[in-house]
Amino acid sequence: MNDSAIPPLTLHQRAIDAALDSRWDEALKLNRQIIKVEPTNVDALNRQARVYMELGKCNMAKKYYSAALKSDPYNPIASKNLKIIKSFKPNGQSFIPNGHTKLSPSLFLQEPGKTKIVNLLRVAEPQKLSQAFCGMKVEIIIKNRRITIVDSNENYLGILPDDINYHLLRLIRGGNKYELFIKSIRVNGLSVLIKEIFRSKKFKNQPSFLENSNSTLTTEIFTPLDGQNDDEESSEDAEEEQNV
Repeated sequence: MNDSAIPPLTLHQRAIDAALDSRWDEALKLNRQIIKVEPTNVDALNRQARVYMELGKCNMAKKYYSAALKSDPYNPIASKNLKIIKSFKPNGQSFIPNGHTKLSPSLFLQEPGKTKIVNLLRVAEPQKLSQAFCGMKVEIIIKNRRITIVDSNENYLGILPDDINYHLLRLIRGGNKYELFIKSIRVNGLSVLIKEIFRSKKFKNQPSFLENSNSTLTTEIFTPLDGQNDDEESSEDAEEEQNV
């Protein structure tokens, strides 16, 4: 079956899966096919803009987020990322989709007793996960003794396993503070790095996590703006820019 004969729903799912696996070239082609048939499809436009952000082509990302807003003026994803792009001023620092400078590799250094990598349960559907990315800072919401992991807009991502949930809840209520970052994303799967950033006097001599962990550095998969000139886009990209 050639790509032109692939059912639209299957094509959308393939585009989502490609983004979740950071297969940006494939995601670019799949979204391009969808947009060609459905030029006002907001989800596809947002996905294509996200791909261009990952590839460091902010001008193209801006075009597609603008097109998404034209179809849906109140779309929060397009609106938020357009503000990020417009506020970004190149200063030698790398750019990633959450609008912050590139995170230091030391963030992912696993420290015995202070960090732990956890696989979330009941993760959000792939459509929502496709908006997340490795290295993205996430937040916790505590309600009814349950820690829920959400993004910066409080969109649900998943929950912690029960043992980690109650252990971390006790530490937080005792005064400890933590930061969480997405470590890896797969279809129906999400893992986070939990990092202790403050230890209260109550737990002065108690590590947050007991198991030993070798100090290893996870692979960074951010795509920097490494001086790439948007004017050097391929002719196919230039044609897309004219059509959006």
